[in-house]
Amino acid sequence: MELQRAAEIARFNELDEAWVHDGGVSTRCIFVGPRNNSNGPVGMAIKVDKDVGDRIAGRHSFSTTTMMVVLTGEVMHDGRWMTKGDIYVCPPGQMSGDLLFGSEGGVIFIMFEKRSGIIPQFEDPADQARFDQFCRSDAELVASGSVEKSVTILPPRDNYTRNRAITYYTVADVAAYREKSGVNDW
Repeated sequence: MELQRAAEIARFNELDEAWVHDGGVSTRCIFVGPRNNSNGPVGMAIKVDKDVGDRIAGRHSFSTTTMMVVLTGEVMHDGRWMTKGDIYVCPPGQMSGDLLFGSEGGVIFIMFEKRSGIIPQFEDPADQARFDQFCRSDAELVASGSVEKSVTILPPRDNYTRNRAITYYTVADVAAYREKSGVNDW
């Protein structure tokens, strides 16, 4: 087992061959510590296109401590809006992650305490079945420490929550959004 790892530069705004793509969701893994170690930490950058909204797998838990930070865009996480720099830490086994990405999409980064804990348990049986069918085998290889490659853990879904939208409650909030986004045609 190689103990030293070469420094790696990862760009989260440029999608290269290290990213995997599934619908409007792209994922890149960043491995830390000794190579092929299931107890080593791993980070995952998840880039979501602007039209994804909440078409990403729903509430889930992991068997390891996770820390999520918003790198770009706006994302509602369990009913709370988060913007660039906001952080959410979750203990093992706790259900969370009802995600709604803002109209411009965004990038989140999830740091897992242990690679062995990247296999999610979903609250919605349809989300679990989709993960099991399309993502589980590759994710289990990474979780076991057998390989180091990017894998999808939050697969996109066809269904979404109807009437769920980005809502502003004051004219000042709308004006701030318009100025920030450059959207002025409505």
